Amino acid sequence: MELTPKIKAWLDADPSTRSLEEGAMILFRVTKNRILYDNIIRRNNVRALEYHMNKIWMQRQQRVTREQVAGMMDQVDRITKSCGIVPSKKSEWQRGKRADHDQLPEEIRRLYEENLDIMRRMRECHTHLRLINPSNSSCPDSDRYPWAKQIIEYDRMYRDNWNRYDHYVMGTPPSSTVLAVDPRTASKNAAKTCNMLLGKYAKNPDEKLAERIREAYAKVNSPTIALAQKMAAAKLMTND
Repeated sequence: MELTPKIKAWLDADPSTRSLEEGAMILFRVTKNRILYDNIIRRNNVRALEYHMNKIWMQRQQRVTREQVAGMMDQVDRITKSCGIVPSKKSEWQRGKRADHDQLPEEIRRLYEENLDIMRRMRECHTHLRLINPSNSSCPDSDRYPWAKQIIEYDRMYRDNWNRYDHYVMGTPPSSTVLAVDPRTASKNAAKTCNMLLGKYAKNPDEKLAERIREAYAKVNSPTIALAQKMAAAKLMTND
């Protein structure tokens, strides 16, 4: 994928200034097709070069999108199970009201009510997501992306609210509640852990290590394309 930026730069350059030889060499490095390279150079065939460069660019963009969405769908699958949207043996976030709920400050009580609404919206997003398939969508990955992204964001809000609600100490200002774990910090730490374990996994694949990686990855909010690609390359995605 290191040639992808060079392909894009060549395509974006002013046609009057870009080099046919440079573009043909980039194409050759990608395809290893000496005959195609020789024909383009010998015939000075700019149109053929543009066609092939555009084709490769689109293929690579689709691949990146597919890998990114696959990573998000993997995360959504874990979110929906942990939240109880999809039945599982144990739901991490199926909690009830605190015994002292009615005595809590309004700001803290509101967190509980907000989570009921967040869960409703999360279920609606998941319903839309489940209905997308190749038979009713010309580009399922693109159509899934916004719904998956929204579920991941709702999950962050949901966990943040529960954290504040559960850890509020009676008698203290609501705004002073300290989260047990800052979701954003937890996500960054999970990404670091995931990258570190992926390095070890590449040298010595092990099922226990694979499960640790999946668990860490599930805690990463909106994984980067690079991390999603590493997970896909290691065949650790849910659908792999």
